[in-house]
Amino acid sequence: MPAALSVVIPAHNAARWIAEAVASVQAQALQPAPDVVVVANHCSDDTATIAAAAGARVIDSPAPGPAAARNAGVAATTTPHVAFLDADDLWPPASCAARLALLDATPDAAMVFGDCLQFDDDDDGGGRRMHARSLFAAGGLDAAFFGDPVRVIDPLERLLDADFVTTGAVIMRRSAFDALGGFDPTLPLVEDLDLWLRTAARYPVLWHGATALLRRRHGSNLSRDAAAMQRAYIDVLARLAALPEAQPLRARIRRLQRREHRALARTALAAGRPLQALAHGWRGCTP
Repeated sequence: MPAALSVVIPAHNAARWIAEAVASVQAQALQPAPDVVVVANHCSDDTATIAAAAGARVIDSPAPGPAAARNAGVAATTTPHVAFLDADDLWPPASCAARLALLDATPDAAMVFGDCLQFDDDDDGGGRRMHARSLFAAGGLDAAFFGDPVRVIDPLERLLDADFVTTGAVIMRRSAFDALGGFDPTLPLVEDLDLWLRTAARYPVLWHGATALLRRRHGSNLSRDAAAMQRAYIDVLARLAALPEAQPLRARIRRLQRREHRALARTALAAGRPLQALAHGWRGCTP
């Protein structure tokens, strides 16, 4: 009997973590076991060797970046469902079966996502420290917010309210992934949010309240260029506004773009870049 789920793990110099990530997928209560595909993304360490020894299929990424790696991983699979896991994150034991069953029981839905709990890496020898509150708990993300015990009512509107989908907590129907064209490799940042917005614009989306992802915090993944993320978000919103399915929300999308431009204007002004501040400020006031 073929596997029902493939799990794609893009990995760039992840020799330290990859075996544990693969093992967390293999430990899921699924029969047959998921097909684990590690996409070696221009590695200069032993990531590929360790992943293969752990039992994963290993392929090379055709181009840098997580979007190209994830797309290549999906292209190498044949299962009806796909999921994604970063090489430094983990799936909790027995966290996958309930989401997969929910997606199977709801054939019109394109994807299901679960909760995410962060933990601090044990670089200092102090052991693994789990955070006290999950993403859902911290954000008040419950049936009242989503509008239903399992379906996200008006998923595109909700995603414009809050970014509540963590990539490693998603299981997606392969047919929907293919119809949407997968992740956009031209986006250097927030390529995952771009896909979830496009999914929510076209398909029903499901949620599951249990923790689906343990997200590792460590020195290599804590630094983020906030301004670059905001600029990428503005670009993604512009792409979204061009979709026919998003036309009823176009005015709201434009308001979000103006909000981000105003935030970028304040950041530029504080950094002593008045011309950038003026440019973003103007865009933040333009209807």
